[in-house]
Amino acid sequence: MVDRDNMPVKRFQGKSIRLKAGADGYIAVVGAANIDISGQSDTAMIAGDSNPGVVRVSPGGVGRNIAENLARIGYNVRLMAALGSDMHARHILDDCAKLGIDTSDCLTLPNRATSVYLCLNDINGEVAAAVNDMRIYDEMTVEYLRDKLDALNRARLVVLDANLPRESIEFIALNCKSPMFADPVSVKKSVRFANVLNRLTFMKPNKPEAAAICGLPVPCDGELPRLADAMLERGLKNAIISLGARGVYYDDGRQSGRLDCFSLKVVNTTGCGDAFLAAAAAGYLEGMTLAEMSLAGLAASAICAQSVLAVSPGMSAQAINGVIAGRYG
Repeated sequence: MVDRDNMPVKRFQGKSIRLKAGADGYIAVVGAANIDISGQSDTAMIAGDSNPGVVRVSPGGVGRNIAENLARIGYNVRLMAALGSDMHARHILDDCAKLGIDTSDCLTLPNRATSVYLCLNDINGEVAAAVNDMRIYDEMTVEYLRDKLDALNRARLVVLDANLPRESIEFIALNCKSPMFADPVSVKKSVRFANVLNRLTFMKPNKPEAAAICGLPVPCDGELPRLADAMLERGLKNAIISLGARGVYYDDGRQSGRLDCFSLKVVNTTGCGDAFLAAAAAGYLEGMTLAEMSLAGLAASAICAQSVLAVSPGMSAQAINGVIAGRYG
């Protein structure tokens, strides 16, 4: 836990956070856009039975969620994702257009199905089970990305998620000159970044993901500094290890520490990690320290957790500032 009196609290500056339009005026997000189908149980989940509750269908995907959060915070965003030629793709494109997210670089594949994420949440909003069909992302090949390299290099910052094939991730990491933020997505997919940590500016894995990337056993909390050091020794510039509901541990080789989550009502945890990464990326462009980026990320996660959707409609720079002010004044 970080001492309240010593915690830096630089905050977003509202509308001034928006980048100027032009060659350097956008963040590029490369990753998954899909349709989320979520079921929220009204009572304690009973396995193998039909549980009364609410079913929602909405645009999702790690990359798309991060893009929406960044747009709501105040940034111009260009999304590069793979879409089919179905009604789900149209739903995603229409929603992005309303948010001002540029989708002109997306890969559209005729006669293919847009990816879908299906999850069941228990009464506390925690994911009880999930299935994802992300096979379309095998088509985001090096050949496709080679044509997008100029757009990536002109971005102020690139966000990359691990839903892409490993060779595509490594191609971007080795050829992109912009600062890169990475989302490991899952333990199985996180290792796709293992060979290119030295090219990344920022990553926020949880303990099992960080251990998998470094080829180490999953540590206890007392060994977090050692795990963060392992990531930094492999070249990562800024490491944040997610501890779920218990907050985060951050380390950039100069400063390290632990921050607790904000104590706000939790309705749904889906998308909280995406909100964290978006706010941390915005904080980086605001010139924040890693501790300040972590604080902004936790505030954004708390805002997300209060919504039934994977991205809170209430997300904004002002909302993040308000949550931080509630703790630090």
